Amino acid sequence: MTRKLSLIARDPEDLEVISSILQDAVVPVNEITFIAEQNRFVLIASRFCREDREEGEETPNDVFERVSCAVRFDRIGAVKRRNLDPARLTGVLSLLAIRPEAGYIDLVFSGGGAIRLIADEIACRIDDLDLRWPTRLKPDHPES
Repeated sequence: MTRKLSLIARDPEDLEVISSILQDAVVPVNEITFIAEQNRFVLIASRFCREDREEGEETPNDVFERVSCAVRFDRIGAVKRRNLDPARLTGVLSLLAIRPEAGYIDLVFSGGGAIRLIADEIACRIDDLDLRWPTRLKPDHPES
């Protein structure tokens, strides 16, 4: 049985690992929230499971897996959005990367959208929420 993933990030190197795990996660816009009174930013994502595969292990007919994952950032002072309409609650975003900088953390989505978390430190946690489910759809990143 596959174990559920649970990780904590406290520095840029930790967050780089979490970013790679969450690359290509599908995030419904209505599953993103900032709880200002708790200084907490939370989202639920459907992440592509890469951690149990060796490089080059798959074949064209492989069945892959996804799992719902909670992503939490604590000690967040404010949240800013770019090219994202918070009033549009039916959309789905594809997370490309999480990039920390001095004073903020950017969540970068395909199509040019981004969410900037204003934070003086990194305090992130991810937890798988349920069992994995099969998918034949594998994220594709064509070479440019």
